[in-house]
Amino acid sequence: MNQSDKYELILYLSRILYHLNKKVLLVDYAENEALLQSITIPETLKENNNYISYRGIDFIQGKYFTWKMKQEYDYILMDFGYLLAHEGMLRCSKVIFVTDLQLHNLKRIKNMEYVEDEDKCLVIKDVFQCKIKPEYIISQIGFPVKKDNIFILYQDSVDLKSKVSCQYDHKFAFTKLSKPTRCFLKDFTRMIANHFEEKEINLAYKKAERGL
Repeated sequence: MNQSDKYELILYLSRILYHLNKKVLLVDYAENEALLQSITIPETLKENNNYISYRGIDFIQGKYFTWKMKQEYDYILMDFGYLLAHEGMLRCSKVIFVTDLQLHNLKRIKNMEYVEDEDKCLVIKDVFQCKIKPEYIISQIGFPVKKDNIFILYQDSVDLKSKVSCQYDHKFAFTKLSKPTRCFLKDFTRMIANHFEEKEINLAYKKAERGL
């Protein structure tokens, strides 16, 4: 994932995949270390060779990551922060570009042609009623994204509360998220884990949202 803050989406997805009995690694390349700030409970952590293991999911900072680690995991979720041309993107099966309505964030993701079209997803976060519409953002990004790979998430106080809680609580519970955010999490899980039945994904989501 690239651009605007999206650490909470990565954490939510990791918990859903965990409850699908998949081994997950989180990799933080972001300069603000948002993922690292969400895993700060020393008394329950086990650190080994720069890994941090927390509640069944492994975490590592980007500077320690090597692609040899790919063999050990079913899924690797990476936060590239504001890096625009990291070679790791070319090796990812899906790249999610995350922005909001702000012009400076839109400019960061324009014309990202080096990632294959079928591998691109676009998430527009924190949308609210104003003269700038999501359709305008889509028209200005400068690269094609399939309609089914575009997700629009609206400003929501419960979503914001859950996001902030990720960096302070001992577990990632995300009950009562807005419908667009819930749909994104389930739809993207289906996209990358399409061998699971619908009921399996729904059950994994319910366990994850309760903080299990």
